[in-house]
Amino acid sequence: MRSLHTSFETYLQDKGRWPQVPTFNGKQNRQWSEWWIAEMQPYGATEAVWMCNGAKKLSNAQDEQNRLRISYSPTQFDANPITPHRWARQPWLVEIGNIHGEGPFISFPDGSIKSLNEVLGK
Repeated sequence: MRSLHTSFETYLQDKGRWPQVPTFNGKQNRQWSEWWIAEMQPYGATEAVWMCNGAKKLSNAQDEQNRLRISYSPTQFDANPITPHRWARQPWLVEIGNIHGEGPFISFPDGSIKSLNEVLGK
């Protein structure tokens, strides 16, 4: 998640806005995942970075076409350059699922990563 955070921060500095996701028809989840990987790859977020190391060990780490599934869902912000940094506790990325048993991990604008349980004080 730290590598993804760095990639998103670099994208923000380069483009002056958060990536704006296009509208997809049909196989939306697959297209959405592939779009995020392609959009962020020039900023260091390779396909492998999108997969949690713990999830790679699970049998469902790949889809039916033997492609890696992504483990993180980025927040979709508007194109306003300050929006991604506007709120300190606004998630940038949320882990899909509960791979580590502490609730999904969440990445924040300052680069910190906390489990949902930690955020909720559990």
